[in-house]
Amino acid sequence: MKYINHNDKLNDIKLNKNNFYVVIDFDRTITKAKSISAWRVLYYSKLLGKEFEQKYAKIHDETELSKNESNEAKQKAFEQRFIAYMDLLRECHFNKNILEKVVEKTDLTLRDGAKEFFRKMYENNIPVIIISSSIKNVIEEYLKQNHAYYDNIYIYANYLDMNGKQENDITNVTPYNKDKIEFSRELKENIKGKKYVVLLGDIPDDVNMVSKEKLDHTITIGFLEENIESNLEKYNKTFDIVLTNNASFKEVLKLIDFN
Repeated sequence: MKYINHNDKLNDIKLNKNNFYVVIDFDRTITKAKSISAWRVLYYSKLLGKEFEQKYAKIHDETELSKNESNEAKQKAFEQRFIAYMDLLRECHFNKNILEKVVEKTDLTLRDGAKEFFRKMYENNIPVIIISSSIKNVIEEYLKQNHAYYDNIYIYANYLDMNGKQENDITNVTPYNKDKIEFSRELKENIKGKKYVVLLGDIPDDVNMVSKEKLDHTITIGFLEENIESNLEKYNKTFDIVLTNNASFKEVLKLIDFN
């Protein structure tokens, strides 16, 4: 099902291949609703040993907060969790060989039409910026193994430098600070002059992946899969377009004129 808020913004924004870029979440946006997160594949793969599973579960439980906690408290808890996860991966000597095997065994599942979407963006030289609170190592490897990774894709997510350079790790991207991401100089140059953004996410906080000033020039698309009736009003207030029932990326491609 597709719900469209027929506002002035949707009437005014006319997308073509030269005037926009994409900002997109990963878990349950690029992947299907019931897909596990890119973090959890490390746990469920069973390839890092029983001790890893026990310590991982303990970290998760110790940093779990109720839904009623403030975003500031959740942000702090997530930061603590991800730093501890990274320390644990280092302790387990996580490396590229293990990463490849973990991803081969994963239960991550691409949303229908995702490969076509990424291919179209690449063919038309449209920058795609993935901002995720999951782990970049897994996201990048997963897209590569599924023939969906191109050089127009930029991934901003928690990253473990597997060459031992701990100072190069990024361990603080959470659902609550995606608006704080600093893009590389190369990416800034590539999106310079592009007036519009297409933003895709699965939770209302994902709209913060672009600045408030940019929202007037952004088409926001939300994937709503759980408790649809009770959440629909909130999603409709947050997103310009709401897609349900594991909607395909073909719905997104209908918005764009590739001529």
